[in-house]
Amino acid sequence: MKPTPFTIFCGYYLGLDKEFNYRFFNQDQLARHLGIDPSELRHLMEEYYLTPEIVRHVDYNLVKAHATAQEIVTFGGGEDIRVFARRTFEEFIQALQKYDPTKDFEGVDYDNLFPGDPPPDEDDDVVL
Repeated sequence: MKPTPFTIFCGYYLGLDKEFNYRFFNQDQLARHLGIDPSELRHLMEEYYLTPEIVRHVDYNLVKAHATAQEIVTFGGGEDIRVFARRTFEEFIQALQKYDPTKDFEGVDYDNLFPGDPPPDEDDDVVL
């Protein structure tokens, strides 16, 4: 059975397997998980406009979405992660409609994943 755009999005960008458990996937690992060849996965990602080369030109914070998915899996329930994944996918698809190849949204400020939150204090850094 051909993986859906939602399944590929969840696996590759949110780190969620078919049962909505958290797992890190690169493209080869996700292809194995989905039972397809990596070249087929790459073809589907191109068909669905989900390649990293396309996604970088979409104004949507996938890093934040991935971090939130990890948090919900850790602290929430199974239905919570399903609802989050569906809502995130739908929001991303809406953002994809405004794809702009002249802009690169991949530059993420990892100290400010959640805009509106105060920046971390330098004293908060842990020295090991």
